[in-house]
Amino acid sequence: MEISFFSLAGSTLIIFLAFLTRSLTGFGSALISVPLLALLFDLKFVVPLESVLEVGFTVLMISKVYPKIHKKTLLPMSVGAVLGTLLGTYFLRTLGDVLLKRILGTLIILFALYFWREDQGERTGNFSANWGILAGAGGGVLGGLFGTSGPPFVAYLAYKLKEKEVLRASLIGMFAVDYTWRTMIFAFSGLLTAELLTFALYLTPALICGTILGHRIHFRITVGPFRKIVAGILLISGILLLR
Repeated sequence: MEISFFSLAGSTLIIFLAFLTRSLTGFGSALISVPLLALLFDLKFVVPLESVLEVGFTVLMISKVYPKIHKKTLLPMSVGAVLGTLLGTYFLRTLGDVLLKRILGTLIILFALYFWREDQGERTGNFSANWGILAGAGGGVLGGLFGTSGPPFVAYLAYKLKEKEVLRASLIGMFAVDYTWRTMIFAFSGLLTAELLTFALYLTPALICGTILGHRIHFRITVGPFRKIVAGILLISGILLLR
């Protein structure tokens, strides 16, 4: 696959914005990067690429947030995610790219509309571990198929955890488990190619810059207005994928 200067420049900007968002809020990188990168490349290239970059993000951030991760909540979710990823990866390998993009576009639009709402972090709920397994499995399937495991993870943890810092740390921790396992599955399935890994290296500086900047401004701004911007980007990218 030939990668042009335009696609490299566009991908660099997308990854910078995606991981700025991820570092700032604890989630959102795949929801931004996957639909936008899918306008430039096939999903079978984009989804494993995003997964590799997420592992790099984990290396940068996990030590900073580890003490605040709510590990008891993440355990049943991790079990579900491990199983769900296997199913999602199978669908990624077998379904057509056009169909995948249209399904992804629809899901992105729906989540953008949900995300546009006010912050759900103040609401809490008491759910059994079975709901955690279900949320993990749902995220695993979406992650293996589209690289966007965020919606089930975010929805469950936002209701389960009240403190903003604990929620952000737990999201980063959950995604660390999810993406590390997913990348291993992609490698075993033959979806990680030398070309993909080389392209990931080209995008690494954008990942690092976005991550550092997002972490520095996390404590200085309110997330509310930023959520509206992210929701707008998601909505536009979802509509473009339906074309």
